[in-house]
Formats: sequence, structure tokens, C-alpha cells
Amino acid sequence: MRAVLDEELLDLFVRLAGIASPTGAEREVADVVKRYLGDLDLDVHEDGSAPVTGCGCGNLVARIPGRGEAPAVGLCAHLDTVPVERAPQVVVADGFVRTDGLTVLGADDKAALAVLLVLARRLAAEPPAGDVELVFTPGEEAGLLGAKALDLSLLTARRVFVLDSDGAPGTLIIASPTQKRVEAEFRGTAAHAGIAPEQGRSAVVAAARAVAAMRLGRIDDETTANVGVVRGGTAPNVVAERCVVAGEARSHDPAKVAAQTEHMVQALAAAAAETGVDVEIDVHEAFCGYRHAADSPLLAIGAQAAALAGLSERRVDGGGGSDANVFNAAGLPALTLGAGFENAHSPQECMSLERLADLGAMAAGLVRAAGTAA
Repeated sequence: MRAVLDEELLDLFVRLAGIASPTGAEREVADVVKRYLGDLDLDVHEDGSAPVTGCGCGNLVARIPGRGEAPAVGLCAHLDTVPVERAPQVVVADGFVRTDGLTVLGADDKAALAVLLVLARRLAAEPPAGDVELVFTPGEEAGLLGAKALDLSLLTARRVFVLDSDGAPGTLIIASPTQKRVEAEFRGTAAHAGIAPEQGRSAVVAAARAVAAMRLGRIDDETTANVGVVRGGTAPNVVAERCVVAGEARSHDPAKVAAQTEHMVQALAAAAAETGVDVEIDVHEAFCGYRHAADSPLLAIGAQAAALAGLSERRVDGGGGSDANVFNAAGLPALTLGAGFENAHSPQECMSLERLADLGAMAAGLVRAAGTAA
């Protein structure tokens, strides 16, 4: 039987989605979360990571006491969204929640925020078998900043479920790629473009040649690459002195992501040499990939949760990163789950009412399944 949508859940989701909380401006939504949990007489710890991450708040950690019959389980969602210039105007119509089409909705990840808060209310009234620890992170969209700064000793849970992926509830993300980011700054020589262009060395031309020489997009079934930022120059009549290029490579195969990254670096260096400009290149790993074994207890709990929620289980390789990448790399087993949002990071982002109800049922199923797991 499919879940019935709780009106409180819908109202809370619409309220949260209507708050602008791009990375770095999470304070308002964090305060809503803290007040909601405080009204349930739950203690919420906010760590001191904000000055380090540059986010609008620290990580929030709350514990819902259980009956002591099972180990603690962690549930995680993030507080921030991709950049948004104004508060989203949220519309509920025709079975969907969306915006007026001018901003993202932020269902990534506010659908999960709303679900976990409503679940907390229910669990506070009817304690689960084991403690449930809620983790709300800032800065996820800018490189998993909050999770990277989180002191994991704050958690007693040895299993964490991260509600933060596309895919219908019941989707279990069994693997995630490694992502490497490539950033370069070309430095040329400025000159008047109409009077003495030959005296200049264009950083923009160098950047353009570099990007044109790169293999980008879908490289193979495991590997992708992208250049998302090219920024430089000051005016049409000035040979551009500086230009910044920022891109990424990601793959489920460590050797392939290393090879693609090196290819991009070589393209940047060659373009600089050909055009007579200098270039400074920085490469860093944004997150480390992982793959769960077929017999992972996390997958068993996720499958049981889907069954309890009346949902079809679906196991897929993920193409993105989430806080689970950070937790797994630190030795804390974590599984990312489909949260049901569609067209994330675009003005067409939406969340169906049916999927919102299903996500609520999936979260409740996770707590029940974790309470019976060995």
C-alpha cells in the first residue's frame, strides 16, 4: 500500500523550500530546524565549523532517544541549495511542488529535511528500538564542506543513511565516483585591442584553446568531465590579461579519473605555451568514490526499508557525490538513497506529492529496519 501524504509534511516542505539557503546562507533554514527540534524537547548541537567552512551555520546534530534495544542509526540531509538570487516562490498544483520557474525549488535537499523533521516528531512521541541521530550539514553543494568538517565522534551511530539523490524513494545508490577538480588561472599581457593588439597576450584565447582541446562530456560508461567556469577579461577593447577556467573529472575507476584529469592539465599547459601566457594550475580531489559490497548490511537495511514502505527497491551506480562519500572515506559506513526530486539544480526542479509521501515512508522504514538488523 502506497503512503498517504501527511499535511504537516507538505506544509513544512513548502515552508522550507520558500527560504533561500544557498551555500553560505544557511542560517535561516538552520534556525527553523533548530526551533522545530527544540519544540520536541530534543537537544540540537551546532558545531563550530562555520568559520572554517565559510558556511552560514555549523553542522547540526540531534539525538532522538530510543528504547535501548538496537544500535543507533544516523539519518542525514543537507541544509544548503545551489545558488539562488531570491527566495523561491513555491507553487503546489497538479500533484507537484515546483516554483514559478524563475529559481530552483531546493527539494535537493529540503524534501529530506522536511521528512526527517516530521519523522523526529513521531519518534519523539513513540521511541524507536535504538537511538536515531539526525545530521544536517551545510555547504554540501559546494564540495561537501560541512560533512568534511564534522567531528564524527559526535555520532554513536555506525550506520548512516543519506537522503540526497535523484531517483524515486526505494533507490539505493550502491556506488559513487571519485571527483577531481581542475582550476587554472591564465595570466597574459594586456594591450589596446584596436591600437596595439600584437603587444598583448590574451589569457582568454589561451583558455579557449585549452577547453577546445579537452575531451569533455560523457567519456565512457564510468567517466565524465566538464568545464563549468570560464571567466576573464575586462572590456571588449582590451586584450585579456587574466582568465580563470574551472572544471572537473569524475569516474568510478580511479585510474580513469586520474587519466582524464592529466589530459585536462596537459591541455591547459599546452594552450598556455602556444599562446605565450603563463598558467597556474591547481588539482584537488573533491571527494573519494566508493562501492558497497552486494552483501553490505546497509543495502540489506535499505532493501527492508523499501519493502516496509511498499516501494520497489532499485540499486544503481550514482554519478554524483554526497555526504556519504565523506563518511565512507572516514570509515563510517553510509548509504545514499533516492529522495525523489526531479530536475535538480534547475528552474524546472519539482517534487511530486506522491514521492514526498513515499520518502516519508522510506525514512520511517529505515528506522524500523535498522532496529531489527543484526
